[in-house]
Amino acid sequence: MRIRIALGTAVAVIAIPAILFAFFSSTSAASARLPRHEAISRHRTVKINDTLMSYAQAQNVSKMVTYANAVEAGQVQTYLSEIAYLRTVASEVAYLKTVAAQRQQQAVTQASAAAQAQAAAAARVQPVAAPAPAPAPAPAPAPASGSSDATSTNTADWACIRQHESGGNYSVGNGGAYQFQFGTWTGLTGLPSPAEDYSPAVQDAAALKLYSERGWEPWTTRFVCGL
Repeated sequence: MRIRIALGTAVAVIAIPAILFAFFSSTSAASARLPRHEAISRHRTVKINDTLMSYAQAQNVSKMVTYANAVEAGQVQTYLSEIAYLRTVASEVAYLKTVAAQRQQQAVTQASAAAQAQAAAAARVQPVAAPAPAPAPAPAPAPASGSSDATSTNTADWACIRQHESGGNYSVGNGGAYQFQFGTWTGLTGLPSPAEDYSPAVQDAAALKLYSERGWEPWTTRFVCGL
């Protein structure tokens, strides 16, 4: 900047006297076109001041040039500052656009992953089959007329025993309709599974066999039935 000011001052110091000299010289050249006697007379009366400007004038010119350069430098600095500000704003806008695009892409990715996970979970879910209804209890045989407790379980006494032991259900656990203990059942029948795994006829036959050996004594519900 200092070199630029110095050069401007030197140019001003050299150029201004030259301009003034050219101006007055042009006036003298124009007078040459006048008649000879007028040109001679004007040449005698006009005096061209071709002396160099004083140091004070040169200082004034230098100050004016310095001021003009300062104004120009200030304008340039302002322009550069505005350009830098606009570039900063443009950079921030571009950054915000990039962040918004990344967030949008992330949201799309998360939504797609959630949809895929939901679809996979739905594919893994299999319908659960409803449990099969429990078999209805076999009805107790109706008492037959002329039968005895020793020969048939179709009597009122046996019906009372079954009702209080198992509700008359041959499929109930822990021994079927007559609630046989497992050791007693295997001893009577020789079968490996509990009494409830077999038909009512097999359970009735085992009950009659146990009755023939011990009477009503194995069943504590006999007291309720009055036996």
